[in-house]
Amino acid sequence: MTIFPTHIIKTNNHFLVGTQWSYAKGVVTMHEEGFSCTCKKKPRVSCNHIKNVKLRLYGIFEEHYANV
Repeated sequence: MTIFPTHIIKTNNHFLVGTQWSYAKGVVTMHEEGFSCTCKKKPRVSCNHIKNVKLRLYGIFEEHYANV
């Protein structure tokens, strides 16, 4: 399993470590070192599932959909 680090979210000792977000083709998990996803066997770059979880944690989606 490949773990992709994140630079904005400090995942070391984060309260969401171990949390899993389920998607249709994969499960994203937060680790002490970053994020992993089960959608690909040997990923080289982080997938859209991981990017989606990061954006939700940053609060980007909430700001975008506030006026809808």
